[in-house]
Amino acid sequence: MLSNAELILLKFIKTKPYYAYELERLIDDRQLRQWVKISGATIYQVLDRLCQKGLLEYTFEKEGNMPQRKRYHISSKGDEIFFDSTREILQNIEPYYFNLSIGLSCRKFLEKEEFDELIEVRLKKLESFLEDFNKRFEKSKELYPTKRLIIREYLLSHYKLEEELLKKLLSKEEDINE
Repeated sequence: MLSNAELILLKFIKTKPYYAYELERLIDDRQLRQWVKISGATIYQVLDRLCQKGLLEYTFEKEGNMPQRKRYHISSKGDEIFFDSTREILQNIEPYYFNLSIGLSCRKFLEKEEFDELIEVRLKKLESFLEDFNKRFEKSKELYPTKRLIIREYLLSHYKLEEELLKKLLSKEEDINE
């Protein structure tokens, strides 16, 4: 099974060969870091790892006075693993590791008033995040009108569910620390 970063890079390279820098710009332009944990440095490491696994190949290219660069191509093995991983990730359930879960498990050590204040702060931050999330989506929607709708809805459903939970925690009259 491929990591999320490996799978997303294979996805792009499957459509056409890319330089690492082009992939980094593509990830930024499409705002993928909202839902894929991948930094600029990670891109280069993952590309190297995919080459070592035989899933990518590269050719050296030189344009004008620019330094020589690697253009990455998907290998036949990479193509096969891409489809296997896509099928696996679509059909299997993955555990969620949310920081909020840990905070909620430690709530009994806080006074109810402090806990409520912290939840209110988180709720305000979440509401602000959602506003920004929707604005960013609207901007990128012009570039990618339909492909990202399903991803947006999936992510939004998780954020909205958290928002509902936080509001529910604040509305409880009994002491949740018991």
